[in-house]
Amino acid sequence: MMYVHYEQAVEAMTKGLSRFMCSENAKHFAEIFAGNSLDGIYSHGMNRYPRYISDMESGICDPGVTEAEKVGGYGALEVYDAHFGVGPLIAEQMTARAIELAKAHGIACVALRNNSHWLRAGRYGLMMADAGLMGICFTNTCMNLTAWGTLEPSTGNNPITFAIPREKGSLVMDMAVSQYAYGKLEIMAQEGKMLDMPCGYDMEGRLTCDPKAIIESGKMSPMAMWKGSALSIMLDLCASMLSAGRTSRVIGLPADGEKGMSQAFIAIHPAAVVDMKAVQAQMEETIDFLHSLPPMAGSRGVHAPGEGLDRTRAKNRENGIPVTEETWARILQAEKENVQKIASKF
Repeated sequence: MMYVHYEQAVEAMTKGLSRFMCSENAKHFAEIFAGNSLDGIYSHGMNRYPRYISDMESGICDPGVTEAEKVGGYGALEVYDAHFGVGPLIAEQMTARAIELAKAHGIACVALRNNSHWLRAGRYGLMMADAGLMGICFTNTCMNLTAWGTLEPSTGNNPITFAIPREKGSLVMDMAVSQYAYGKLEIMAQEGKMLDMPCGYDMEGRLTCDPKAIIESGKMSPMAMWKGSALSIMLDLCASMLSAGRTSRVIGLPADGEKGMSQAFIAIHPAAVVDMKAVQAQMEETIDFLHSLPPMAGSRGVHAPGEGLDRTRAKNRENGIPVTEETWARILQAEKENVQKIASKF
């Protein structure tokens, strides 16, 4: 593991992305990768950059498309088509539209089809919460999870996020429906570490804590067994129904390339209907109660999701963002290749 300062990471990734898109979009996209890692979400930050470069080179993602097209709407419900464009940039556009609609109507849902990987679900929930709204966002994925009752990859490790506005800093829960996100498996595999508990199967169908064996088999298991499986299936069907987009089955297996996800962005404006001062006071009392509980052995106690975000950001700003040597080498390689291609034109 090594440490890279945020500005250094943004600069290197911007140079690698600039052969695919204009400098403004390249920098913003680089800031998303680095920003997710800065927040401590290493599984959906800089480690995803090399894969995105590959997706743009192969055509899985069209880097020329950074805005979605509106294809339907009824009141505060709208549907867009991303046309396989740049996932995080388009997801931010959808989030901004959901915020705008919710502030006008009290609640809004923006559905999106045919998007590329949006990286970190919590980013879009936090955008809503920081705007004073509650946020619920979810996406389907390729079939990288075994539904309960089979050992075959058959549903997606479909992430969902809930975010709540808070005066002391927005709260956010961001989780996939496996015990570990796939990006976490990749990082653990690069570091040669084992998981704390089984999260999937090896090639022989045996539960294992070895992330390399799970990646090789492509057989991640759902959290909470049948409950995680049911949640995955319902998120998949809800996202695809709202957007008239692809289900995980149609998106296919990871080897096919994760292309054309269905996503939903739901924003709720609580201040339009409740006394937010009273609500915030009650929320703080609840969080204080959680903090007061005696911690179990080996635990730091109970905290609300996302409470430590500001501390993590400040720590990584000061000390640098932790990144594996393999990921940083691939980021620098993409930067070098772009510089060489630009030089070859002259």
